[in-house]
Amino acid sequence: MNDSTQGKKKGSRIARKFNSLLFFLYLVIILLSIPSTYFITEQQINEQANSELSLLVDMIRAVRNVVREDTRPHFLPQGVFYPPVVSSTVMAKTVASKFAKLRPEYYIRIISDNPLNKENLPNSVENNILARFRASDKPEKIIETGILRNQDYLISAAPAAAKKGCLVCHGTVAAAPTEIVKQYGGDSGFGYRIGDIVGASVVGVPLANLNELVLTRSLYIMAILTGLFAFIFLTINVLVKRSIITPLLTISEAAQAVSRGKINESINVDRNDEIGELAHSFELMRRSLIGIVKKMRAEKK
Repeated sequence: MNDSTQGKKKGSRIARKFNSLLFFLYLVIILLSIPSTYFITEQQINEQANSELSLLVDMIRAVRNVVREDTRPHFLPQGVFYPPVVSSTVMAKTVASKFAKLRPEYYIRIISDNPLNKENLPNSVENNILARFRASDKPEKIIETGILRNQDYLISAAPAAAKKGCLVCHGTVAAAPTEIVKQYGGDSGFGYRIGDIVGASVVGVPLANLNELVLTRSLYIMAILTGLFAFIFLTINVLVKRSIITPLLTISEAAQAVSRGKINESINVDRNDEIGELAHSFELMRRSLIGIVKKMRAEKK
């Protein structure tokens, strides 16, 4: 194996070490990016869901307030008992039903375990929410994640307590408007007492599949980082070869030539850095060696 081949192998070893360091850095960044992506994605999903949830909750509250403050006080004194305009629950359910046709992914339910309309009977999840409200001395709005329709949802539930105005339709069967009894019957939705928790409004916003989003975003990030590091690898390899390996190989070959007795070949490395200083020092040594050889030859004569 000649000296030139050995020099190239040494140079390639330097490049391999440098590339190994870059590859290790690449792996570290990739590994760190995955939990970071997970955390950031989770935060974004929750923030978006919270924002949408807040809008839906405010919409339901606004609908109920319209009935309580505007339509009910206007129509009840006139003896009009059309449910959507005198019952905030019916109005909210009506709006929710029409909204669901436009945006079926959202979840809006006005529930009661003693409703006039049997469609408002709670499911198992909603029954649990009602039980929690009734078990609390001061029931407050619940915001939590849960499973609805076999999917993760961010859920907001607010208790509905019976008020004086509710007793017009929900007091006793005998006192209830005839229209209400005819439409819903008299076996459910009555016997409310002021202050009792009689139901709840449950609103849900679907949470995007976190794992799928993280996987998709991680793949995008990995693709970008891989492209970026590939460019860095190529660029640095060219720079390292031109700025470090080639000058070092030149000095190494010159040193090997001197070791074989070829001391008349000068080293030309025109640089103002450490490698340039090394080449200059070696050139000074070579010249000194030439002077010593000449002096020894002169003394032999």
